[in-house]
Amino acid sequence: MKKKLGSRKFLVTVAGVITVIANDYFDLGLDGESVLALVSVIAAYVLGQAHVDAKTKGVE
Repeated sequence: MKKKLGSRKFLVTVAGVITVIANDYFDLGLDGESVLALVSVIAAYVLGQAHVDAKTKGVE
């Protein structure tokens, strides 16, 4: 469990969620398009890294 909590995918996802929530609560000045772009980049990274991890482990 500790390994999963320290993974880059998890940490990037948590950082993205915190940024989106902080934008709502503390009005960081990010508009809707910027938030969507941030979430899209995070999703692409996580999905891409998951694909690479699966290929490395031999899962298809």
